Amino acid sequence: MKVSGTHILNAPQERVWELLNDPAFLKVCLPGCESMEATGPDQYQATLTVGIAAVKGKYTGSVVLSEKEPPQRFAMRVEGKGTGGFMQGTGLLELGDDPQGTKVTYQGDVQVGGPIASVGQRLLDGAAKMIVGQFFTAVNKQLAVLSSPPQAPPASGPMAQSLTATPASISPWRTVVQRVVNRGRQKLREWFGRSA
Repeated sequence: MKVSGTHILNAPQERVWELLNDPAFLKVCLPGCESMEATGPDQYQATLTVGIAAVKGKYTGSVVLSEKEPPQRFAMRVEGKGTGGFMQGTGLLELGDDPQGTKVTYQGDVQVGGPIASVGQRLLDGAAKMIVGQFFTAVNKQLAVLSSPPQAPPASGPMAQSLTATPASISPWRTVVQRVVNRGRQKLREWFGRSA
């Protein structure tokens, strides 16, 4: 099965290259990924749960990156097996500048066997495009989260109310309190005057 396509990522090329080589970032973005850990230089072990049509299974496999030319391109070899069968594939990812950020072009060849192969070529093609699309959508969402500045938590409680209150909202209360205090003083004077 041949896979290929192009996606635009909203980040500079160097940043995209860095994150596509970060297993923690990939784990968050890969659909169904339960774990991804580095096992050596440019080598990763991954566990994914993937469902295609009626065939759903957990797969454990390896990902090896090679032919790296930072920050422009790298080759990838993927092998995995699980309850739904097995898969292996090779691919090439190329990164280039784009007015919106980085253009990622990928092409590869994937072979599957076992129960997952019984769903048919058309469903496999559609599922592969859907999974790749979900991955790049997740990458863009994570890029947006990472590039947004941290926001201060909203203030709450009496201190926050006093800090956010405007002079106009404070002054009426000051007037009321002042009146109560003045009346209290007046009553005290009257009471002490009578008792004297």
